[in-house]
Amino acid sequence: MLLAFLAAAATCPPLPGIEAVLARPGLTYLLFGEYHGTAEMPALVADALCHAKARSRPVVLAVELPTDAQPALDRYARTGGLADLAAYAAWASDDGRVSRGVRDLIAAARRLGIKTVAFDSFWTGGVSPEREQSMADALARQGAGGRLVIALTGAGHADKEGFTSRTPPVLSAAGRLPAPQTLSLTFARPGGRFWGCQAANGAPSDGCKAYEMPAREPVRPRGIVLDPGYRGGFDGFYSTGAPYSASQPARAD
Repeated sequence: MLLAFLAAAATCPPLPGIEAVLARPGLTYLLFGEYHGTAEMPALVADALCHAKARSRPVVLAVELPTDAQPALDRYARTGGLADLAAYAAWASDDGRVSRGVRDLIAAARRLGIKTVAFDSFWTGGVSPEREQSMADALARQGAGGRLVIALTGAGHADKEGFTSRTPPVLSAAGRLPAPQTLSLTFARPGGRFWGCQAANGAPSDGCKAYEMPAREPVRPRGIVLDPGYRGGFDGFYSTGAPYSASQPARAD
């Protein structure tokens, strides 16, 4: 089994640390907490999909789009036509959740024969117990039957400790999933840029554009590190190996 996995994984882009992640006993939910609107974070998740597929286990990609996007995702899975994604009304927005990076991730899942599911219920965002519970419920439905659910979502939703700065605190989607089956990763913070409609760290918004992301640490090698001490609420982190670059809206193509 291990030799077969290594042979299949050899065709995937290198991603140090992914083997240790995928070998976790009972793993059902693998959450990549992201900063919306970068090119590199979705690209790393695409590589993780490839390695997961190589283990010959059913895999599902979950993206932070409202469930009403599912018909467009299903049509795209059948045809590969970007017009089918564009048929989803919110695809025309400037939101970082419909960036070129996310589009390319969805395309990578299609090439691998992996289904993409939308698991959010609110396009406008915001934090509420109802939203977090609905996200967790949607992920749990996908995790039935022995499937591995790999989700790309905002880091707050992936933080098992939840939104502790809220009054009262709000338990996140990750915190509502079965703890023994859930592994949450956050992103390393070497700075760079992201596409969004709100500046970082509460700075005034200047519309939807590329914003600077503050650097909090040196650039780390690309890969995944399991380290629960890196940041509370996460089992480790992933690094893309470089400062981030902004990923423009997919509609701009």
